[in-house]
Amino acid sequence: MKFLDRDSYLIDFIGIYFLIICAFFTILRDIDIYYMYLILVIINGVVAIFAYIISVVTLSTAQEKIYKDLARIFGIVAVLKILFAIYLFDNLGHSILNQEVQMTVLNLAIQAILYTSFIYVYVNKKKKNIFNNVIHMIMILIPIMYILITWTNILPNMYVGGRYSIVKNILCIALIIGYIYNLLHLEKLNDKFYNYKIVKDLRLMFLGRIGRILIMVFFGGVDFVNVGQKLLFINKFNCISLITLDFIHVYIVYTICFRDIIKRPNRHLYYNLLDEKEKLQKNIETLEVVNFNMEYYKIIYEQLLKNMPGGILISFNRKIMFANNKALELFNLKSDEKLINKSILDLVYEPERGKYTDILKSLNENDTDKKIIYTKFSYNGVVFDAEEIRFYENVHEKIFQVSIINNREDKIKLENAEKELELRDVMEKARDEVLSNISHEFKTPVNVIYSTVQIQDLNLQKGNYGSILEFNKIIKKNCNRLIRLINNFIDSTKLENNKLEFNLKCVNIVAIVEDITISVVNFAKSKNINIIFDTEEEELYCDIDVEQLERIILNILSNAIKYNKVNGNIDVIVKDKNEEVHIEVSDTGVGIPKDKVDIIFDRFERFDNKNAAIKEGSGIGLSIVKKLVDALGGKIEIKSEVDKGTTVRLIFKKSNSQNNLEQIYDMQHLEEKVNLEMSDIS
Repeated sequence: MKFLDRDSYLIDFIGIYFLIICAFFTILRDIDIYYMYLILVIINGVVAIFAYIISVVTLSTAQEKIYKDLARIFGIVAVLKILFAIYLFDNLGHSILNQEVQMTVLNLAIQAILYTSFIYVYVNKKKKNIFNNVIHMIMILIPIMYILITWTNILPNMYVGGRYSIVKNILCIALIIGYIYNLLHLEKLNDKFYNYKIVKDLRLMFLGRIGRILIMVFFGGVDFVNVGQKLLFINKFNCISLITLDFIHVYIVYTICFRDIIKRPNRHLYYNLLDEKEKLQKNIETLEVVNFNMEYYKIIYEQLLKNMPGGILISFNRKIMFANNKALELFNLKSDEKLINKSILDLVYEPERGKYTDILKSLNENDTDKKIIYTKFSYNGVVFDAEEIRFYENVHEKIFQVSIINNREDKIKLENAEKELELRDVMEKARDEVLSNISHEFKTPVNVIYSTVQIQDLNLQKGNYGSILEFNKIIKKNCNRLIRLINNFIDSTKLENNKLEFNLKCVNIVAIVEDITISVVNFAKSKNINIIFDTEEEELYCDIDVEQLERIILNILSNAIKYNKVNGNIDVIVKDKNEEVHIEVSDTGVGIPKDKVDIIFDRFERFDNKNAAIKEGSGIGLSIVKKLVDALGGKIEIKSEVDKGTTVRLIFKKSNSQNNLEQIYDMQHLEEKVNLEMSDIS
């Protein structure tokens, strides 16, 4: 509303006031000035009541109690005016001037008492209950006095026999004295109001009340019955004067109402709201930043948990509320729908469930220590190792359980990897030793060949040709030894990279093993070792690469001779085992320690024994044998006991078809192969 922004409300008030008067004149065209007076009295009363209602609705704080009390006075005065106007309207045409004067004096007296007690209480800082008691007494007194005035004649008369009594003037003088007291003490209320203009408005109001009382002293009341011509002018002047004074009074009420009861607290509230809005806006911005940071870190922590390398389950009250990607992967699940809200007890491995629940019962519900529970989980028949810890969340004061799941296979792989690393360290050390031995293996035949050549040169210079053939045999044997070493290294590398080619043929494996065994008899006899061949069947057929089979058997026989005892035995037996053929080579040699049996087929693995007939060896022969047997689809097994001997068993599958049998066997080729494989046997 525009007039709320002005310092003066006179123009707006006059405009509204006269607009209402014009409305009444339009409706009641022949209205008399006396009626106009009563109508304006009612309007003034309504305005004052409106001010009181606004104060009750608007003012709420204890600091604004003075405004509330002032508005209560306006309300009571308004009720008095309306009662006065209603009574006169109801008795128009009757001679009630005595009652009218009595009511007017009563109204003026009540107003004087209210304003005087109001100023007295707030100026002298008396308890506010005093003013409340006055208000309550006045509210009880008003209906009683109006009943006495309208229904009885027990009150002193103010107008009798066409003349006013002295009582009226005495009461009016007492009221004037009361208002003079109010005017003298009014300035002391300056610090009680938010606006200093209220004191000026009240001063003007009190002066108006004194003027109203003086009119009552000199002119009396307004006679609403037909009057003589002598009194007509004075009566109308009295009426107009009262209208003017009531206008001033209602304007002051209007001003105080809208300026200090509506505008001031609302403006104060408005600026407070602006301040609060600004604070709220800052708080909102701060909260937005905090929420953004919380959301940001929430996403980070959630992604971190989701992508942890170990399986993680988070539960509350034993109900699962979170499962990360690794946990889903371990449980072979595409989503967490089957896990969320599932009881964590359902996942505990059944044999461990009783122990798990006993541990939970032993923990205090309010125990926030990070105690680790070791247990096992089971899902779809797969068992997992698990560790569970509890943590206390301070904001909502809740205890959560975090279960960390480990795949037992991963654990085994990790343990195997650790063992493999340890084994590699051991193998590295062994390899260094083997390489040292290999270098010796290469140097020995080279030195022998070189020394033999030097002796040959001396004999040729002397013309001694009788020993040339003998020395040539030594050279040839050591050349074979070098060739064998080189071939082993080359084939070992080919087998590592799956580059060695095989030519499988269906052959009578019994005949081939027998021929190979017979071919090494002389080498064994040279070491006083006896070889015996035996078979359960004369013909057993397998799909075999003959050249590689020769190499396998010769390598095994070579080791049986080298690591046998003096006057020892070697038994070669071929057995028929349903769909398989077993070839067993047993010796009475030094045997293999138990800790070496599992690694004897590893590359470069070898061991020394003081009882062995021959101690040389590169350590790659059995490695090649194992890979050749695997490549031919067979198996190799070793059983050994130290100082008692070793049995090597070769297992091959029988051939399903005997078509295109290989009948021709090249013995000359075998002789060359035997000389090559036995070259390290002196």
